[in-house]
Amino acid sequence: MSQPRLFGLMLTAAMLAGCGHSQDHSRTTSVFQHLSITDNGDVVARARDGSEARITAAGDLDVQGKSIAVTPVQRELLQDYHADAVALRKDAIATGKVGVETGMHALDAVAKGLASGNTDSIDSEVNSRAKKVDALAQTVCQDLARLYADQGKVTAAIPAFSPYATIESHEVADCRGN
Repeated sequence: MSQPRLFGLMLTAAMLAGCGHSQDHSRTTSVFQHLSITDNGDVVARARDGSEARITAAGDLDVQGKSIAVTPVQRELLQDYHADAVALRKDAIATGKVGVETGMHALDAVAKGLASGNTDSIDSEVNSRAKKVDALAQTVCQDLARLYADQGKVTAAIPAFSPYATIESHEVADCRGN
């Protein structure tokens, strides 16, 4: 893996794992620019205008603070969306942690290699760890692809969710390096 790509993956994972706050000042953890998980586990999707839709693990949906009645089929779609958003967050945090460890190891390997004059060992040490980060990053991309598919299903079944379907196909392709 090239060093710029490794750095980009680590930076992306760190951003995905970063913290933010919603408008109601409850603590959230960001998993995507317009998507977060609250402390109580709800998924909050934000439209580009800043309005929010909240999805519980049970598949309840609130749009701009108003409860939306859902059918059993719609509830199942919302539960899938919720589960995949939580998985994306979990996997992004894991990738970020391993990425930071890899970055720290790379800095250490470079320092030791330069100090000893044995710079040939640097690439092999860093590349073996970078492969683990790459594998974890691919898991994040798979999570994002599933969430993108979920958002399409939810939007088709519940048109009121359309403004909150902010993940775009190019983001999935970009994540995969296509």
